[in-house]
Amino acid sequence: MKILTTVLIPDSGEAKVLGYDVIKESLEVRKRIGVLPEDSRRGFGWRLTAFENLLFYAYAYLLPNPKERVKEVLKLVKLEEEHWDKWYQRLSQGMKQKLALARALLPNPSVVFLDEPTKGLDIMFVAKFREMVRNKFGDEDRTIFLSTHDLRLVEETYDRVAIINKGKIVAIKPVNELKNLVPSNIRNSYVLEVDPKSTSRLNDLVSKLKELDVGWYQVDNHELEFLVKDGSLEVANEVLKMAINNNVLVHSFHKKEIDIEEVIMRILRGEKNAS
Repeated sequence: MKILTTVLIPDSGEAKVLGYDVIKESLEVRKRIGVLPEDSRRGFGWRLTAFENLLFYAYAYLLPNPKERVKEVLKLVKLEEEHWDKWYQRLSQGMKQKLALARALLPNPSVVFLDEPTKGLDIMFVAKFREMVRNKFGDEDRTIFLSTHDLRLVEETYDRVAIINKGKIVAIKPVNELKNLVPSNIRNSYVLEVDPKSTSRLNDLVSKLKELDVGWYQVDNHELEFLVKDGSLEVANEVLKMAINNNVLVHSFHKKEIDIEEVIMRILRGEKNAS
């Protein structure tokens, strides 16, 4: 990210942002990007207010109507107006992160680079932040480039994911395509969760699964996980019906969800698709 944002020069190879070379045309790159660095506190005056800090950058960017633009981005990142006149050093960590995000958005960039953007943010704002990212901070043509360990943020928001292992990209795909890398015997599994009182009846149910086209199963405490060949919903429903007919008290019944974290762990371990 430091190379793409022209902070560092690469040892070899080349990189371009919006078609501009990050070395030969670094000024053109900087005109078109906004950056939220991992150390988001850098570049702020501790005895300037939140508003004054952004106004300094607005003048540096030569923005028209700088004061109005500062108000716009402060409202966009949901920093309450009562905090605009507080010294930077008196802001909470979450407020400082919001201010850093506002600074990245200030020049209305075509590409926004976000490095661990949810660090220090309260849980309520994180939910709003996901929505902000989904609508690309009000500009559908804008590109958001994110580096994060928050895999839920990745799964719920981003179109394409690159996985880096030991400095090399090992996969780059849309989230749904990444999930297809998980073996089919995992993707076609169902989970039947029962009341603890029904655990003994669950064991009786397992002995009858041979009557159905169930390829694999396991019992863990009061959960039955089983594989349905070819993902047949009819067979899965038959298992549920059999459980109810055997007086098993069912808490929940669902197809096993594959989250992005499981996919990434399998890729990093070098596991191949077994389907």
